[in-house]
Amino acid sequence: MNETMDLFAWDVGNPLLVKLPEEKSFLEWGASLRYDPREKWRRSRQVPRESHFHTIEEVNIPTERSIRFSLSAYSMLLVSLRRRDPRLPQNRRRIYELAELNRERLGKELESMVWFSDGATGLILQGPTGCSKSHSLDAFLRLLPQVVEHGPNPDCGWMALKQLVYLKIPMPPDASRSTLLYTMVKEIDRLLETSYAADVAKRKTVGEKIVDVLQILMVHRCGMLILEEVQVRNVAPVVLGSDFVALFLRILNCGIPLVLVGNPIAFGHVLDFSQDLRRLTSAGMFNFGPVFDEEDPEWKSDLVPGIWSWTLLPKEDEYIPDLESLLYQRTGGAHDFLVKYRRESLIEAHRSGADSVSLAHMNAAFYSPSMIGLHKLIACYVNKDDALLSSISDQPVGYLADMWARERARRVATADQKRNQTP
Repeated sequence: MNETMDLFAWDVGNPLLVKLPEEKSFLEWGASLRYDPREKWRRSRQVPRESHFHTIEEVNIPTERSIRFSLSAYSMLLVSLRRRDPRLPQNRRRIYELAELNRERLGKELESMVWFSDGATGLILQGPTGCSKSHSLDAFLRLLPQVVEHGPNPDCGWMALKQLVYLKIPMPPDASRSTLLYTMVKEIDRLLETSYAADVAKRKTVGEKIVDVLQILMVHRCGMLILEEVQVRNVAPVVLGSDFVALFLRILNCGIPLVLVGNPIAFGHVLDFSQDLRRLTSAGMFNFGPVFDEEDPEWKSDLVPGIWSWTLLPKEDEYIPDLESLLYQRTGGAHDFLVKYRRESLIEAHRSGADSVSLAHMNAAFYSPSMIGLHKLIACYVNKDDALLSSISDQPVGYLADMWARERARRVATADQKRNQTP
């Protein structure tokens, strides 16, 4: 590329960007991320049945946190594909450099694998279960094509190409890199209708498999690799702190952005090493969790109005005073718990033949089989009870305690500032 050429004019001819949406502003992302499945249901003109109330789980109410995540994630995708513009000769050569490695000398480790100098960025999306990490991710991905098919392009060096815009896979339950690699290539075969898995399965060492999978990702210009459900039970901290981190860094150094989504406990050892932390969070570390209390703007302005107004019943709910406070006490401020509580309240009203939700339906819903198992965790969130929270093995106690402490400090600082500004 001519260094004096307008970068944005050059983008126009990059085939890896041509089918992707234009970049959006904060407000535009907010509008695009909002999703309500009721429109599809209304067009069908069906009488609502109990199962229809479960469609509330598909509703997406954008929040500041989810919009900021989308802005950063889309930027890392575009920057990576811009840097890998296939019209540049060095980029066409690069995808074949791994193929030239002597796999017999790789052994079980990766020391002999080439390191590229302009690695991609990483992003961590973390939080306890039920706080809309995966929900926010899926809302973002819904706006992107996953596969783009290209015809002949001599300037880019291909007769045809199936571009993999993003690849999303779960972390394996056995904490095995081999299983992870095989899961990745099986999903690639499913999406692209290829047959790479059989060849990768024949490789004898993990190092050989890594090289094969990285080359496949590079050939198909994977714009973003997303590893979901990074939990303690499927990625032991000692593993995530060594072998897995080495793999993650190799992915970044092949120019492929990486998004890790999971429980903060599983990231503990990674976050202890400043160099790994810098690389794996270079596009951001997004902390999701339950809202602090009923006064939280996200709760009052986004979640409660968006989720609690959702209904398939003919009339609006009966008026309930201090609704935000009541809902916080019964859900702990967790997104998924609020969605479940709304669903169960609607079902209770539907079962009774009512045309709207009343306080009696809400009371019954709180003690429904779907909600009663959450009561202990909800109490932990409401009361900020670290001791009780510690009795639930997958809850990131330190992470939540830090979030709550920061919010308390922020509120004290805000109150002090207001007092100082008062004449």
